[in-house]
Amino acid sequence: MTIGYLADIEFVWGFQAKIVGLSKTSPSFYYPPPTTFLGSIAEVIAKENSLGEEKGRKIIPAVSERILALGVKPLNCIPIKYEDLNRVIAVKITGKTGLCPDPASLRSSFDSPAVGKTIFSTFDENPPILRYFLVLKDEKIEVDDIGLDLNEDVFWKIHRIGSKESLTSCKEIRKVDVEIVKEEAFTTYSFPLTENTIPVSEREGSWQRETYINPLEIKTYLPIRDYIFGENLATYLIPIRRYRIAEPEYHVKLANNFVAYAIGKEVVIGRWLK
Repeated sequence: MTIGYLADIEFVWGFQAKIVGLSKTSPSFYYPPPTTFLGSIAEVIAKENSLGEEKGRKIIPAVSERILALGVKPLNCIPIKYEDLNRVIAVKITGKTGLCPDPASLRSSFDSPAVGKTIFSTFDENPPILRYFLVLKDEKIEVDDIGLDLNEDVFWKIHRIGSKESLTSCKEIRKVDVEIVKEEAFTTYSFPLTENTIPVSEREGSWQRETYINPLEIKTYLPIRDYIFGENLATYLIPIRRYRIAEPEYHVKLANNFVAYAIGKEVVIGRWLK
């Protein structure tokens, strides 16, 4: 049974999410990568079911296996990427002092890299809000023969998406019945560029490209391997809102095993469960 969720996530200021294993001054993204959103879901499920770190890291692949589509769009904000200096603990090996951090050598135990962040600047007096559209095969996931539920309660308990400073709260969550749309669709959500999703034209707003770990094909969650070796990566088209009224929209042709899932004017693109 195909299940859809529309989750409106309210951010305090924006978010910070670094690419694991790359430069300590790596830039930020326009919106939190899909796997970061899956990580926030996995954190809630792990806490609610008292799962340790070893089993907890298996939740993201288990959720990915049930996902048919995942897209995000801004409701009232525009992303502004920047970098600022942050004092962080330096984990390294130095010539004289040996392994850092070292209480005997505090000066060499810290570093001040420029860390990429994204501020969400709003068009109104409300906090910035992103809407996620998630479509699942069903609400049951399994980790080491343990049956777990992915339902509305999980989304309500999300408190951050990204680093510990990237505080959020769930403003609204709706469980919806979705309609399958084949051949072509008009979407306002981010979507992957594949040989089966052919972009035709931008109808509104601005659209940018970003590369993420493919949230639909996570067998084992090892982001450092995926990014460094270029494995299991997907290029996404990302909607950037220009005006308060006009919502970004893209005309996309669909082929083979890709379809659109719709509830009214809300349309997200993903794989098809035949």
